[in-house]
Amino acid sequence: MIRRFWKRSPALTLAFLLAIAGCLFFTGRTVLYATNLYWRSERPVAGWMTPRYIALAYGVDRDTLATLLSTDDRDDLRQPLYAIARENGVPVTDTISSVQALIDAQDSAE
Repeated sequence: MIRRFWKRSPALTLAFLLAIAGCLFFTGRTVLYATNLYWRSERPVAGWMTPRYIALAYGVDRDTLATLLSTDDRDDLRQPLYAIARENGVPVTDTISSVQALIDAQDSAE
C-alpha cells in the first residue's frame, strides 16, 4: 500500500511518514515528561534543587517560596538551595526543612 502511494507522490508520502514519526516522538516525550514529573514530586527536597524546580515539581507558588527563602527582592530562581542557604547564613538542613514544611502544608490544604 505504501508503494502505491510512494509511486504516485513520493514527496507527499515522505512528508506523511515524517509527520507520523514526529507525532510518535512528541507523544513519547510527553509521556516521559509526565511520568518524570509525577515521580519528582515523590522525592524529598534536596539541596541541589532550585526554587524554580521546586515550584514546578511540587506545585508551590513561586512568590510564597521566594518569601520563605528570602529571595523575593531578586529574580534569581536558578540558584540551588545550598547556595541560598549559604547567602542567608542558615544551615542547608534548616532551609530544606522549611521548604518541605511548606510543601507538606500545601499538600494537606488540598
